[in-house]
Amino acid sequence: ETADCLQFHEDGLKWLHTGDLGTMDTEGFVYFRQRLKRMIISSGYSIYPSQLENIIDAHEYVLMSKVIGVPDPYKVQKVKAFIVLKPGYEPTEEVKTEIYNHCVKNISKYAIPYEIEYRSSLPQTLVGKVAYKVLEQEEAEKQIAAAH
Repeated sequence: ETADCLQFHEDGLKWLHTGDLGTMDTEGFVYFRQRLKRMIISSGYSIYPSQLENIIDAHEYVLMSKVIGVPDPYKVQKVKAFIVLKPGYEPTEEVKTEIYNHCVKNISKYAIPYEIEYRSSLPQTLVGKVAYKVLEQEEAEKQIAAAH
């Protein structure tokens, strides 16, 4: 782990590889964008789940969402969205269609979720963040069960 995190580069300096993606402006301020481990690769495209979640969360019916990559033999990964609706909205096919159409209008074609799954809540870590790894594990178990 240490060798992966602390690496010497061609410039002769040792760099700390945190696994985070970000940008630095001309004044040297660093802006966090996304965890590299959460990046989804689909048909050769890099897809950033947090960007998709921001778009989905902007829909008037959506309380919160979480996007993961699901293994796919052709695309490497496919995008799947888990959605918790705001109180007062029912998890119907009509609502799902409206959210999907919102995605089509605001997300590049290659990054549109192939599936939207309703949840009454999303699993959380001990510090209160959504536990996307739990969702990934559930999907992996579904694929194993489907293969048998």
